[in-house]
Amino acid sequence: MADSEPPEEHVSENVRQLLAHYQQCEQARLERAKANLRAEVLPALRTHRVATVEAAYSGYGDSGAIDGLQYRDSVGQRVDRTTIPQPLVEQLEACIYEFLPSGFEINDGGQGTLTIDTQTAKVTIQHQENYTETRDSTREFDL
Repeated sequence: MADSEPPEEHVSENVRQLLAHYQQCEQARLERAKANLRAEVLPALRTHRVATVEAAYSGYGDSGAIDGLQYRDSVGQRVDRTTIPQPLVEQLEACIYEFLPSGFEINDGGQGTLTIDTQTAKVTIQHQENYTETRDSTREFDL
């Protein structure tokens, strides 16, 4: 750090670099999940007649999870989940977790549905975020 550079600017630059590195790592992680879905998971799901996967998820208080998976065929009928091999389900869930909104399990949490269309290779997330709102007021009365 140069003598003329204030310490705050040095800290701010370090924080910017740290955040940039974090964002790069997150993007790389998401790209790996996308590649895994495209190359392995979607083709395997298609062989089991799965056109869409719906994953319900929820979390709060620093804990969150996928609550359940539903598989549907091209006409919208449910595909029996027992026909999907467990290793494929585990690989699918690992990919799904990479797409879930960051912090959905923190504090009041959130919930939603992630849908994967195996035909169009699209992932759609419908997410609701929970929060507690507090409104303070003060009143004073002369007696």
